[in-house]
Amino acid sequence: MPKKSQSKSKGNAPAQNSIGSRILEALTEDEISQLLDELFIVLSDEQQVTAFAQLQADTQETLIQILTPPQTVEQAKTSKVQPTSLAKLAQTWSELWREWNQIIWQASQEEGKYIVQEVRWEEPYFDDYTFVEDLETVAQKMKPLVKTAFENGFSHDDGFANSLLSAESEIADGIPDWMEIANGIHLEEATTSCLLEWEWLLVQSQGQDGFTFAQKIREWSEEFTDTSLNDDAVIDFFSNLPDVQKQIILDGMTANRESEEWKSELENTYSYWHIIYMELMQQFATPEIYLNNLRATISQEWQNGLPVIEDMLGKQEYRESLIVIQETLDALLKNKQDKNPWTPENSLLFVTLGGFSYEPGNGEKQKTLLRYYQQAVRELGEIERVNALSIQQITFECCYDWSSMFKAFAEIPVSKNTQQALFTSWRESIIKRVTPYRYSGLYTKAKPVDTWWLHWLLDSITTKEKGHTWFRQQIIEWLENLPGEQTQLGEEYSALHLLTKDLTEIKYQGKCPYPKFYEVVILPNQLSTRDDISRRKYLEEYAPPDLWEKVMAYWQANLHNFIPKPDSSQSSDYTKNAQWMSALKELAPQNYDNLLSQWKVQHKRRPNLWKAMRELGLM
Repeated sequence: MPKKSQSKSKGNAPAQNSIGSRILEALTEDEISQLLDELFIVLSDEQQVTAFAQLQADTQETLIQILTPPQTVEQAKTSKVQPTSLAKLAQTWSELWREWNQIIWQASQEEGKYIVQEVRWEEPYFDDYTFVEDLETVAQKMKPLVKTAFENGFSHDDGFANSLLSAESEIADGIPDWMEIANGIHLEEATTSCLLEWEWLLVQSQGQDGFTFAQKIREWSEEFTDTSLNDDAVIDFFSNLPDVQKQIILDGMTANRESEEWKSELENTYSYWHIIYMELMQQFATPEIYLNNLRATISQEWQNGLPVIEDMLGKQEYRESLIVIQETLDALLKNKQDKNPWTPENSLLFVTLGGFSYEPGNGEKQKTLLRYYQQAVRELGEIERVNALSIQQITFECCYDWSSMFKAFAEIPVSKNTQQALFTSWRESIIKRVTPYRYSGLYTKAKPVDTWWLHWLLDSITTKEKGHTWFRQQIIEWLENLPGEQTQLGEEYSALHLLTKDLTEIKYQGKCPYPKFYEVVILPNQLSTRDDISRRKYLEEYAPPDLWEKVMAYWQANLHNFIPKPDSSQSSDYTKNAQWMSALKELAPQNYDNLLSQWKVQHKRRPNLWKAMRELGLM
């Protein structure tokens, strides 16, 4: 148990009417600091020794450390840490507990700091986030003091766990009956660490072991109604316990893994107890036991299949490894497979998974799984699948690099059916990802379109019978027959939108000679995709040389039909209408004049419309 507190020992506080107490009352901290500096200048060494002898031993030692200059490099490094007496630490610890308890008191008040009402017509709620943040701020200051406080018996309100348990009750009793702690009290790292260290010190002082400690934390977790510990902090704390204690914890968990208390936690891959258990097993158990336990969790955490597969491949158990590979794939593709289960020959895994952002290391585990799969089937002589898996791996690296993908489909020998299936999977994914967002309000009837110029571009690249000539015929014919009315254009608007953006980037590197049209109508910042460079490279090669001019001629002839109608604007905000009119004036001045004349008659009673027009210099 902790020693009795030294906070009231002799010499720890000046008598009420002593000179020291009167000075504390009369002077500021800066003034007292200056006074002490001057006194130590005039006091001889003998006088200092005499004065120090009247103080308690810990106070003397602290003062000596402060006054003695470091003699070695190591001492110089140590001296950067300010020596502090136990009495001062006890005082600091007590002040921090007062802050902690004040936060909990505030949280239990019906009109306290943590009852928030953002707007008057909404119900107030308990701000659990700020409450937890405030506790964490205090806990960060307490964390370095926990061991010293426990060992020297500083005041502790029965520890952090008891305090938090009482806090739940006080908050529930204090806030209105209809109000709940909706999101829970999810403790952060320092608060969790303080609780764990205090409980561990208490367990040790009672002569108990690491598994008793784990059970105690498990029991606390069950006792809490709204409070939860920080997962990472719990895992880190147990990972840093002595190896002897970790072995005891592993043995205790293994012996009790079927008990009601531990079974659900040790089998749940999202529980920090499961993570701790597996880490301890990896460190202390035989590889066979560890891997068997890991395999049992593949359905919950697909990545757990990778070490199992790697071990089997190392043992040349290729046929058996395919069973685990399938288990791992099933877990990875959970809720992502349709009626036809995924195989390396029927669709691209990268596409089936929905693709990945290009953060460093993203997709590495999926690529590792494919590599293991390829190793197993290569050893079993399944060449078609080996080659299909090569294309699968290239897709993870180069999905948005058209040249690399075309090369893979052309050069890696697979059957015609496999090649067609994988190419179709890639082609559909590219088209889906690059299809621009359908902007609402630009047309009232979204006439669907099954094929458009991106389909033709990809097909002309990969089909010898088509090529440049076929693509040019298709796109010119499409453009010439494109409706000029927004109600008739439908989804083809998106295809035209992207084509205009791409051709402008190719011809002018985005510096369009019609900047207002480009920014207002084309909205270039909303049309960026991962394969922009590849798509434009092939479009530049396959498109007719004058395609940009033909596209712009379409816009010049028809843009006035796309201008948002003032009578469809909401809240009398006509900013968008005016912006589109400025684009029309820039691109087709005559059509602008004609439309403006119509508006002056039809919308003469819309002052906010004309104000918006004047602000853009259109009147």
